[in-house]
Amino acid sequence: MKHRKLIFPGLFVFSLLACHMTWAGPRAGLANGKEPIELKFNLKPGEKYLFSSETSQRIVQEMMGQKMTTIQSVTSHYIYDILSAQDGVTKVQVTFDKIKMGTDVAGMQRLTYDSDNPDESAKEMKPMSVMIGKSFSMYVSEAGNVERIEGLSEIFDELEGMQGEMLKQFFGDSTMMQNMSMMTNIYPDGPVDVGSQWNKAFAGPLAGMMKVSSDMTFSLSAIEGSNAQIAVQGTLDFSKLENGNPMLQHATLNLNGTQTGTLTVDTRSGLPMKSVLNQEIKGDLEIQGMKIPMTMVSDITITGVKL
Repeated sequence: MKHRKLIFPGLFVFSLLACHMTWAGPRAGLANGKEPIELKFNLKPGEKYLFSSETSQRIVQEMMGQKMTTIQSVTSHYIYDILSAQDGVTKVQVTFDKIKMGTDVAGMQRLTYDSDNPDESAKEMKPMSVMIGKSFSMYVSEAGNVERIEGLSEIFDELEGMQGEMLKQFFGDSTMMQNMSMMTNIYPDGPVDVGSQWNKAFAGPLAGMMKVSSDMTFSLSAIEGSNAQIAVQGTLDFSKLENGNPMLQHATLNLNGTQTGTLTVDTRSGLPMKSVLNQEIKGDLEIQGMKIPMTMVSDITITGVKL
């Protein structure tokens, strides 16, 4: 078996952060003499936003006594056009604006992609250009839950072959719902004040490859003017997805880790202006009798700006 077949694609870790979750926290009371605040997804029709995410990642795998280190960076820009809001659900048109990726696999293989300069990108990555400038619709509840997505699969209809199938897998509806929820599904179920905490838990498929379960605790640490400062910490657990990627069907998977970070949220609109997150995941993967210990460390910064 070639070593490259054992290397997890970096987009997998970028997708882990998804938090499509349900409320399980306490109601707020008064603190510091201030009234509790209500945080919810409250972007208005006619508004436009730029959401940017930057991920820096280090993956270390050990095979046959040798360590293999993969370094990856991913930058993604999405334009959000707020189309309508009805019965607590907001319709958002999401446009792929920019994507930039760089991967170095132990110095043996380097792949790059830049939507601003696709002709200079790696041949294997060029099919990603089909996404740039294309849009799909998503429907977001006041709690920040992405309830459904429309028009995404049609973007990839023109792609054929293995590369096309891989993009369809990594940017399928379920994966994109999780990626989009990563930016929005952060809100409590009711008013909160400084010191309040709320929990959100989720379990679901990840990029057609595996199942992820997350349990996150959010804490309102400060209110500074119209900005809410929120801390997040929690756990992540990964298991094999039945009828998922054939590569993993005969594998044994044991991966888990933690996520910590801080969020700055505009209290009036619910706009997540800045999220700084860290993930540390470790465990092992066993394929055809070969056990592969691995660690994955990701640093992610997500910003939201009104245009």
